Amino acid sequence: MGISNVTAAQVARARAAAGIVCVQNLYNIGARDDDPLVDTCAAAGITYVPFFPVGGFQPLTGAALDAVAARHGATVAQVALAWLLARSPNIALIPGTGSLAHLEENLAAADLRLTADDLALLTGSGAPA
Repeated sequence: MGISNVTAAQVARARAAAGIVCVQNLYNIGARDDDPLVDTCAAAGITYVPFFPVGGFQPLTGAALDAVAARHGATVAQVALAWLLARSPNIALIPGTGSLAHLEENLAAADLRLTADDLALLTGSGAPA
């Protein structure tokens, strides 16, 4: 079973009652309250599906995203998706799309390889070397 919009405590209760295969919560590079839950799910072999991976109704913006996107010749949305894929192997993305071109843009994010400097800049854990 998959569950959505849940806390860590609710995930634990659900796991005691049923086989949980995926959790879907709000999570993206700008909304990281679920960092510990992503890690808990990964340790338990549970897929984590972030909703609003590129910000939803409030698209992600910021100097770090812009800088990394420019460095890679990518869009901010591609960088945001690539960050999620780099964040944890249990993350599966379902970004919305309205056209074939947008779908292709989203798919290209899977090929974007963020460097350690990119990741540090994006997470605010240090300046690029």
